[in-house]
Amino acid sequence: MLLQRVWWILCLSTFALAQVPPASKVAIPLRVTLDRSSIPVTATIRWRHDPDYEGPYTVLVRQRGIEPQFSPVGSVTPMGDSATFTFELSAGTLYEVGVLNSLARTINGQQVRFTAAGYTCVGDNIPVPPFRGRVLLVVDSTVADHLRAELTQLSEDLDREGWRVDRVLVPRAERFSAAAVRRTKDSILAWYRRGNPDEPATVFLIGRIAVPYSGLYYNGQYIIPPDGHNPDHRGAWPADGYYGTLSEYGWTDQVADTAGVVREENRNLPGDGKFDNVFFPTPVELRIGRVDFYNLPRLTPAGSTDQQAERELLRDYFSRNHAYRTGSRQYQLAGLIDDNFPTYPELFARSGWISFPPLVGASNVRAEKWFPTLDTSSRLLAYGCGAGSYTSANGIGGLNEFSTRRVNAAFTMLFGSYFGDWDSQNNLMRVNLARGALTCSWSGRPVWYLHPMAAGETIGDITMMVQNFSPFVGQSVYVSSNAQGWIHVALLGDPTLRIYYGRVPPPRQLSVRQDGRSIHLEWQSPQLPSDSLVGYYVYRTLPNGREVALTPEPITDTRFTDTYRTEGVVRYAVRCVGRIRTPSGLIHDLSPAVRAELFTTSVEQANEIPAEVSVVVAPNPVSDVARVTIRTSKPTLAHAQLYSLDGRQLATLLHTTVVDEATVMWDTSLLSAGVYMIGVRTSEGATVLHPIVVAH
Repeated sequence: MLLQRVWWILCLSTFALAQVPPASKVAIPLRVTLDRSSIPVTATIRWRHDPDYEGPYTVLVRQRGIEPQFSPVGSVTPMGDSATFTFELSAGTLYEVGVLNSLARTINGQQVRFTAAGYTCVGDNIPVPPFRGRVLLVVDSTVADHLRAELTQLSEDLDREGWRVDRVLVPRAERFSAAAVRRTKDSILAWYRRGNPDEPATVFLIGRIAVPYSGLYYNGQYIIPPDGHNPDHRGAWPADGYYGTLSEYGWTDQVADTAGVVREENRNLPGDGKFDNVFFPTPVELRIGRVDFYNLPRLTPAGSTDQQAERELLRDYFSRNHAYRTGSRQYQLAGLIDDNFPTYPELFARSGWISFPPLVGASNVRAEKWFPTLDTSSRLLAYGCGAGSYTSANGIGGLNEFSTRRVNAAFTMLFGSYFGDWDSQNNLMRVNLARGALTCSWSGRPVWYLHPMAAGETIGDITMMVQNFSPFVGQSVYVSSNAQGWIHVALLGDPTLRIYYGRVPPPRQLSVRQDGRSIHLEWQSPQLPSDSLVGYYVYRTLPNGREVALTPEPITDTRFTDTYRTEGVVRYAVRCVGRIRTPSGLIHDLSPAVRAELFTTSVEQANEIPAEVSVVVAPNPVSDVARVTIRTSKPTLAHAQLYSLDGRQLATLLHTTVVDEATVMWDTSLLSAGVYMIGVRTSEGATVLHPIVVAH
């Protein structure tokens, strides 16, 4: 039943349909203005009225990140050629607003109704936490040494912006390998479980990281692939979103789907490690993005090997990435839309016409050709669609154009047949990324919505949002599109990228000094208008420790006293929090950090209260690897050792400064079965013993 219902609309063959409206016709660009003189603050949403729309406009609102669905809050009858809606804001709350209407067209003798939509985010003084979140760089082990400088620069850029950065090396996997996919997923999950689950988590895959595959099977039947080309392009497609699901629940590998499939990568057999799923069985909870230039021989210069060319393309990407983050590479605040499916009733290009105005303004969104426009000038945003192959999109270009021209756009979306299956040789989307774009997605099935980026969200946030769209038409938060919630939804590019950088300068001239048991910090305000300054976050990094925020909320003073004592080098940092005006209203943003360090000394005092220490071992008894967690009531230098019952010291488990808690994974497979003791001693002399039972 499902297959018959969607076949006519899923095939991307070229055909003409009279009276299909242009994609721009179903976009309602919204403008936001705040009245901060009123109590409470009010937001007014304005848009131009299209006389072809039928009836009043419906206005929907939800609190983003809190309310899962929109609620209708008003019906607006336009006055002349414009319409407005005003509502009250709660300070610090980000609202998402949708405006809907419809128009009808007669197509092949039948009346078809099209939904028009506009979306934006609105808020007054939307706060920013002291950290943007955690990010794991998953790096192909064969390129890590060659990209040492670039990876160090990326880590420094992310740290300066307020990310907690970790890195893991995984083996290169040029061909599909279920074992490599499993190892990579295990590395990601182990990292995620070591951190704070309340902090947003992002994973950036760099180099030739194992590619998961899944699909396309659901509820007892095969599903036509998202580009509609059946049977040659059905079967398993790349599914990076698998790495973002925290549970293995619902992922199955029991179905064969090989009949008529052309590419070996798409062939799916029971037990081959390629999953059956067409939909994500559980929500995607980690933001995933990938930069992978493997198997692009068209971009290999004469005299170079493919792997040498791959490394150079990675270097070029990270050079462009750094230039964008630091402001030395700027893009025109405009959006380009190159629509080569003008008669197709799904109106794929609505993704650009709806998404771009909230980011750059409706007047800066134009219908332009991909080439030569992006080869000779820049755009922050670009959308293009056309009948495709793995290496081309009709009306946009193919390998000849992309390999000889540059794509001077930061955030790009492309759509057409075949190339959405991005793990293919000379794939158009990956070539587009290699030739200048910073991100690329396959937007049309489903449609991507980018408007939350105007409120400071990352392209990784958008990717996870689109991956979590309900797969069933009519249950989407936004206007529904085909193939929403399917496993092929993925991001090529850096998932941490935003559209706002450098709007808030750092504090100046940070100084730190020790006075007895106290550390005094002082700094000067940045050159920022007083009404734009919110305050400052202060951070401390202990020897062998992780940076922690000492101020849970921004402070307004330009000095801070830390009463913590330790022996060794302690690093401090201060970030400014500033108000920036965006198309979504006023949001807070973090400045880069200004840093200083000093060697501190500890002086014992008679009334010193030593840290209370506890040890947790799991599992216990243990047969292979034990998770040993040491918890302290206050920061302390902890030394943990493993002892036999007769008192012999067998190993040192940990020797570091512990803030709150520290965890070590200990391999017990080389120990004989029996009972052992873990002893922990702190710098103040406190000791604790905990038994561990080894059972093989």
